[in-house]
Amino acid sequence: MEESRSERGRRLAMEIAGVPMAEGSTTPMADAARDFVFGEVWNRPGLDRRSRLWITLACVVATGAPVPVKIYAGIAAKSGLVTMEEMREFVLHFAMYQGFPKSTVMEMALNEVEAELAAQAAPK
Repeated sequence: MEESRSERGRRLAMEIAGVPMAEGSTTPMADAARDFVFGEVWNRPGLDRRSRLWITLACVVATGAPVPVKIYAGIAAKSGLVTMEEMREFVLHFAMYQGFPKSTVMEMALNEVEAELAAQAAPK
């Protein structure tokens, strides 16, 4: 039996972001993220997951919105598709084309994500 868009979306969101997404309908925005963004767009041929993640990071950071930037910085760091060093280099390169204020939002998000990951890895 073929996997539904929702099933594909839930599986991929968990694989890439480590985010469990609800099975049934929740909010229109959450349903769209699960079914369309992860279930359709991220599953299309032509780009690998790493490329899609870089594109997503660039687009989200271009908004300058701190909360989504931190969410996607965390997703990227936990995905295993990119390294923290690569993302730090991304911040500098991004600043050249989109400006230092927006790049600073990503830098701050990376600092927070790195601290959170270090705290999680620390022995209890």
